[in-house]
Amino acid sequence: MAPQDSDADIEIDIPQLESGGPAAVEAGDDAFGAIARGVHGILDPVCRYLCYAAAVLTLLMSIAMVVDLVSRLAFSNPLSGMIELQTFMLVFMAFFSIAYTMLKNQHVSVDLVTSMMSAQTNSTLQSIFSIWGAFLFGAMSWLSASRSLEAFQREEISDIIRMPYWVLYAVVAAGTLLLALTLVGLLFSHLSGLFQHLQGRAKFWTTLAAIVVLAVAGMFSGLILKTIAPDLSSPVVGILYTAFLMFILLLGFPVGFSMAFAGFTGLTFLIGSDVAFNVTKINTYDSVAVYFFCVIPFFLLMGFLILHAGIGAKLYDAGIKVFGRLPGGLAVGTVAGCGGFAAICGDSVASAATMGSVSIPEMKKYDYDDSLATGAVAAGGTLGILIPPSIGFVVYGIITEQSIGKMFMAGIIPGIILTLGFAFATYIQCVINPKLGPRSEKFPAHEIAKSIFDIWPVGALFAAVIGGIYSGILTPTEAGGVGASGALLIALFAKGFNRHKLFAALLEATTTSAMIFTILIGVGLLGYFITLTDLPLSFANFLNTLDVSRYVIYVLILLLYLVLGMVMNIIPMMMLTLPILFPTVVGLGFDPIWFGVIMVIMMEMGQITPPVGINVFVIHGVAKKYNVSTATIYRGIIPFVIVEVVVIFLLTLFPEVVLWLPNSMDVLAPLD
Repeated sequence: MAPQDSDADIEIDIPQLESGGPAAVEAGDDAFGAIARGVHGILDPVCRYLCYAAAVLTLLMSIAMVVDLVSRLAFSNPLSGMIELQTFMLVFMAFFSIAYTMLKNQHVSVDLVTSMMSAQTNSTLQSIFSIWGAFLFGAMSWLSASRSLEAFQREEISDIIRMPYWVLYAVVAAGTLLLALTLVGLLFSHLSGLFQHLQGRAKFWTTLAAIVVLAVAGMFSGLILKTIAPDLSSPVVGILYTAFLMFILLLGFPVGFSMAFAGFTGLTFLIGSDVAFNVTKINTYDSVAVYFFCVIPFFLLMGFLILHAGIGAKLYDAGIKVFGRLPGGLAVGTVAGCGGFAAICGDSVASAATMGSVSIPEMKKYDYDDSLATGAVAAGGTLGILIPPSIGFVVYGIITEQSIGKMFMAGIIPGIILTLGFAFATYIQCVINPKLGPRSEKFPAHEIAKSIFDIWPVGALFAAVIGGIYSGILTPTEAGGVGASGALLIALFAKGFNRHKLFAALLEATTTSAMIFTILIGVGLLGYFITLTDLPLSFANFLNTLDVSRYVIYVLILLLYLVLGMVMNIIPMMMLTLPILFPTVVGLGFDPIWFGVIMVIMMEMGQITPPVGINVFVIHGVAKKYNVSTATIYRGIIPFVIVEVVVIFLLTLFPEVVLWLPNSMDVLAPLD
């Protein structure tokens, strides 16, 4: 989830976002560029207005959830059909926004390798990927339209609100068709770039022929492999396509697209193209139409509303006034502010960007060392995926079928310990070397009290969400609706919040949700393929044959997540690895709730660890006007990485620290 400037303005009549994204790449006067501009000119307004409708639906879903909750708790009369209504609204929201998310280039991809390639090589690769994506989502559209026609002929309707299912399948068909067409426009845009890069028409047409051959070979790779090596065992096929998946991921194919494409082409080898298309036909709708998935847009909306309401600045102000007189007090206050913001925002990158923008200028004013100032905010920002409500825990619970409520509870004590550990590491550094972080001015007691009072709405919202889940009064889905509606109320009374920022928050929550749901579609296809290969079982059996302690395997898994955390966002990383690794973890006897917390901390560490570290680059962007190098930030990160290693060691020795709160809950269903 890329952080956005909370002061960014968008024009609203209905609002006009800046047109852009990959399909709007400026092309030359060649025919490919003209086609790309024409396709974009047609698709952009259609996709944009559908996304606006999806954004409004997201808000209405949270409000409807609160109305139902009040009716149930106050009058013992829950609204009839609310679960169906929320599920169907979720389908509209996801597929109305999926194409615009592509237009805005917000489908997550790994750019570690592609950033080092030439423009010509990137254009070639992206042309192949655009063909694959257009084929994949075009097929999904055709299959969903077929399912819609079947539902219409059979007069299929839902049980309570009597919604015709053909309408829902038609929405899926329309959304995936727009995405496929967007990818066609993107294809012509990249071909236009190639046309300009390559000198001479003969060379261009040779490259184009190679693109077509490679694209077709990829689409039919399962059938080709079946012809060449029909006797390959299922686990071997699983390994081959897992390697293929990692390969195309590193070359920049969006994560959700890569997973869906690898899963589909692998299925064509195992069960044939006809059955693979039938699986895709069912998976496209069923991967999204799950009531419990409403928790995703709810908590995202909650975080983005708080972000755009400027709450981060208030949390930081409270932190520096409470801790400012300590050695390194401003950095300690930054860590505390990050912890508070994480409790509401739930995203590490957004936490780091927001808190960095308000804290680094303040620390520079008091002559704080650059490494300490940037290291503290980069590390503090990682708390966003540990302290609940965390979207990382939501996704983990969905993929592993663990209680999201228990995951939230499990993150509280480790989150507090890690926050205190970061603050202590900051304090100790400044006691040893006072020049790193001088004391700030002493604030009067009434100013300290006022700064704390200013953040009481955030504390109340956190208490309502987490307390409601812990007490059993609210399910996580209901708590998400309460959180989003509560964040809206807080934002409406925040100084400077306006309709532009409201729409910015709505659109960011919606497009981020669409990105996650696209990955879930990919996870569905990939998971079905992985299950048929018996790869998780074979992997677990292989590990069980090793004459090593289970903790050796545990350490290897943690190192894998550390490396992946350096280059990938937490959400696609979990969706990619958990279908394979989770059965092994459970088979080794580790508690799945406990492991989820450990895994998140490891991915936190990856986000601030050299040679990459996503949060480091975010902070580098925030601090670039002060000429702070990435090497300086990495130097400041070292003490905080040590703290994370110590915390992981302690939680491994004493897992009850993680499990005490979740075990005290009375959760009746895995995804309550």
